[in-house]
Amino acid sequence: MGRPEKKARLGQPPMKTQIKQVARDLFIQRGIGDVSYGDIAEVVNTTRANLHYHFGNKEALIEAVFQETFDSVENTFQEIWAKPGLTLDQRIELTAKDSAERFYQFNDHEKGRRPWSLSAQARFTSQHISPRVQTGISNMSRRFEDYVTHAVKLAIGNGELRHDAPVRTIVLMISPIWNFGSLLTQHSGLKKLMDHYAAVRTTINAAYGAPDDA
Repeated sequence: MGRPEKKARLGQPPMKTQIKQVARDLFIQRGIGDVSYGDIAEVVNTTRANLHYHFGNKEALIEAVFQETFDSVENTFQEIWAKPGLTLDQRIELTAKDSAERFYQFNDHEKGRRPWSLSAQARFTSQHISPRVQTGISNMSRRFEDYVTHAVKLAIGNGELRHDAPVRTIVLMISPIWNFGSLLTQHSGLKKLMDHYAAVRTTINAAYGAPDDA
């Protein structure tokens, strides 16, 4: 029988959850390769031995953190891109708001330059993540494109966009700002990212929006 986990202090999540939360935040802020078990243990206020007890080696912890992120992102896709009754414009707006919310988890004001995306950080530290995680990141990006493609086709079908609107072109307008939003804000702040989302919405509606009398 395994050693029983100590009860979490009142108001705190279980230790395993705390470790994953802290590891994720540190991976985002510092980069995966620059975070040690000692760094995580210090923030969690536990021991490195306890981290090994819950996750074994660092690679296993990284995979657990990424899997939780993949699951969370998939839920966001479902809430925004698969939810019935939303226009394409509303879906893009909601995606921008989601990006802003994640930005403010790590930044105090719109001019902040701190990273806020785990996958964006991982793109520059691929030597520190397993092939399974690398595949997961690629699959996540493909899933986003699949969701956007479906939403664009729905927008054409329900008359929001012209019947001849180029699906792939519109998808390629939307996907990069979602994939690389964190990198953009690290250089230019949140306003620049929000301006890009607004420009994409305006361009799609002006170039491909169906006439009011269609």
